[in-house]
Amino acid sequence: MKRKCWMIFGIFAAITVLFIAAAAQAAPVGKFIMVQGHVDLLKQGKLPALAAKVNDGVETGDVIRTKAKSKAQVQFVDDTSLTLGAESRLAVADFSYDGRQRRASINLFRGIVHTVVKQILQIQEPDFIMQTATAAVGVRGTEWYALIKPNSTLVYLPVGRLAVETRNPHAILLEGGFWVEAFKDRLTAPRRITPMDINTLEKLMDSGVPESQDFQVTPGGPPAGPGITMPKDPESGLPLYVPPIYQMPIQRDKPNIITPGPGQK
Repeated sequence: MKRKCWMIFGIFAAITVLFIAAAAQAAPVGKFIMVQGHVDLLKQGKLPALAAKVNDGVETGDVIRTKAKSKAQVQFVDDTSLTLGAESRLAVADFSYDGRQRRASINLFRGIVHTVVKQILQIQEPDFIMQTATAAVGVRGTEWYALIKPNSTLVYLPVGRLAVETRNPHAILLEGGFWVEAFKDRLTAPRRITPMDINTLEKLMDSGVPESQDFQVTPGGPPAGPGITMPKDPESGLPLYVPPIYQMPIQRDKPNIITPGPGQK
């Protein structure tokens, strides 16, 4: 009888652990704190799309997309804020935070996003990763803009420091006050951000990013170069779960590290 009771208790305990694990996995990792215009939320990347509202929860695997003249801001459980501009798409590929450790991976497919990571944890490696078709951005705590062009990614860093890596072995440690353009196989030299650039970025948050490789935030920026061509409708056929960079690291030998030259400061 005692053995049977212990077996029943063991089964009950196992079911309880599984229930708690499932509940934790489904727990929101953030919520909408601002919604303007038409903003869709695809739970776990699946249709039907739901109209996002303020205070709606965001979970790992969710896809957020904004329509024309629309914006959304998500606040994550670690106090990171992510503002998605008009005509943009992203997926919350991975997010976990327990007050001491963080593991976050955001996949940006289209448009423009302004990210502010406030919590700086005591670790050496970046714990917040943003991936695009041509680059990966890794930070511990900073503020930046990321813009998607047909064949490249623009990264503007007003303050802080972050690492930008291309899909081929090229990397840069970008300092605050500079911006760079990342193609699939190369990086442009960093250039200083101007007040006009910040003003243009804020306007693009409202209007969206033109779908042209010739477009530049900074007049006279680097010319278009070789890259990859993204689909015109990236919202169709989005994966249910985009593997984060932690699980699928880019294989490299020795990256080419670029630092701003004396004439670029």
